[in-house]
Amino acid sequence: MEDINNSYLSFKIGTESFAIHVSRVNEIREYEEPRKMPETVSFMKGVIDHREEVVPVIDTGVKFGMNPVQITPQTCIVIIDVTREDTNSSFRVGILTDAVTDVFEVEESEFKQIDTDYSPNYIKATCNINDNFYLVLNSDKVFSINEIIGMGDMIKQISK
Repeated sequence: MEDINNSYLSFKIGTESFAIHVSRVNEIREYEEPRKMPETVSFMKGVIDHREEVVPVIDTGVKFGMNPVQITPQTCIVIIDVTREDTNSSFRVGILTDAVTDVFEVEESEFKQIDTDYSPNYIKATCNINDNFYLVLNSDKVFSINEIIGMGDMIKQISK
């Protein structure tokens, strides 16, 4: 089995390139229209069925303060695992991407840290691989505790 310790999945949101550790990626799916949910946060597009589980789909462009993801034939939903730090429980979220681009290897020593005064806490670091600049995500910090609780409560209501 291939060692995944230094493997990252890269994807585009607008013109920016992001990366996430492959151990956090559950599945990459072609885009499907999520079912709309009433009274949700602005970045939540709706929910999809994923292996008999209801998964919220997040417009990462809106969540990250960028333009919304434009739906094209390259649009993907990346199902990621997120761990709640307060309870150490995990759940899945689908993040919309303009395109999934690559899987690459990078050593932690090649990461460049960004001062937290200049970046959101969910950007773990940056790296430059083959002349491509990536913002590396910490999937566990993309959502606030209140957002996680809200999504969890919504999923529980749907699943009843």
